[in-house]
Amino acid sequence: MTSSDRRPASGGLVWFDEPAPPRRTEQLSRERIVSAAMDMADREAAGEFTMRALATGLGVRSPMALYRYVGSKDGLLDLMSDQVYGQLTVARGEGWRAALHTMGSTGWDAVQRHPWFARLAFSRPPLGPNALDLYESALTELDPLGLDAATRMRCVETVLGQVFGSGLALLEERTMRARVGLHTDDELEKAVEPYLERVAAAGRHPHFIRWVTDPGRHAPGPQPFDQVLEWVLDGLATVVARGGSAPA
Repeated sequence: MTSSDRRPASGGLVWFDEPAPPRRTEQLSRERIVSAAMDMADREAAGEFTMRALATGLGVRSPMALYRYVGSKDGLLDLMSDQVYGQLTVARGEGWRAALHTMGSTGWDAVQRHPWFARLAFSRPPLGPNALDLYESALTELDPLGLDAATRMRCVETVLGQVFGSGLALLEERTMRARVGLHTDDELEKAVEPYLERVAAAGRHPHFIRWVTDPGRHAPGPQPFDQVLEWVLDGLATVVARGGSAPA
């Protein structure tokens, strides 16, 4: 995930004209490489790794041994991304809202386990088998609504966009916390206290300060993403109700 990696291939999608990977050995297989890369990305705050570090972790001398199984660094990223797409599910036979809700909630679970997935979802096309299965399942559940193809896909992409946008924010925050050494919310709040005191004294942002000083601002309730997902689905319900047509 860094530009310093040397790629023997052009960076094309692994799904395009990919040769069959070599026979698995005791040390290497496509599955083992993908699993090790995902574990390494999970451990790094920014979700980045180099092919050389991955090769070392797998006990091989050169990254070239890995390329025989995955084609290129981009090919490996495609395989990693599609592996996570396989963790998203769509409720079947319970209506469009349940279908999109399970897709969104399982997607949020997935990006919390693998924050780097959100970045790959924006940078690598979702053309792997798991991604295609996910889209097919979601579109199938929307089909009875009689919406046109573009509107059905926009409904799916609206929910996934919320998942990936929230996941990217999570990744960036995790990267920031690791960089500045503020790992908990308490540490972060203590660090910004002097600045917020100056903002309050200036008196220019009273509504923001009222929120900051409200002891109930973090009151127990639905998880933030769950609430946002419900808002998104409420909005899509208006699209469904008018048959996908634009408002007058």
